[in-house]
Amino acid sequence: MNKLNIVGLLVGFLYPLLVVPIVFSATLTLQIQGHENKSGQLNIAISKVKGLLTDEVQWDDLESVRKLLQDIGPEHAQQATVQLIIEDLPIGLICIRLYLDLNNNQLLERSSIGIPLEPVGFSNNPSLFRGEPTPQDSCFLLQETANVQMVKLKQHKKRK
Repeated sequence: MNKLNIVGLLVGFLYPLLVVPIVFSATLTLQIQGHENKSGQLNIAISKVKGLLTDEVQWDDLESVRKLLQDIGPEHAQQATVQLIIEDLPIGLICIRLYLDLNNNQLLERSSIGIPLEPVGFSNNPSLFRGEPTPQDSCFLLQETANVQMVKLKQHKKRK
């Protein structure tokens, strides 16, 4: 084999590696709890932090990565945990917000003062005592391996 053939083989072999961009993606196992005895549709919003995560970053500043809908029927309502496998997510700081749409109208029902009337949840399960948590409270680092996030749905309890 002469040098020209070897160079041709090398270029033919390496060219796809040089042209195809390297995509870093990860799989997330999302475990959802707090839906017991409730049926509806889970609305899941997955967002990514674009730059640095500072005190000033708000939910609207995040880049939407994926929006998912998952039916929670009577068969799921009896389970303690609903598990979803979400593939091809970008590696980096990720925030998840979700709610269980009990009346399937694609809207998060709120009281007259803005309190969610349907079960809501956030990654890292931050306190909802002071209202919607910030992205800082809800973001986590999605890595190439072993990503599991458990989200506990919480619903405002009506006063008697």
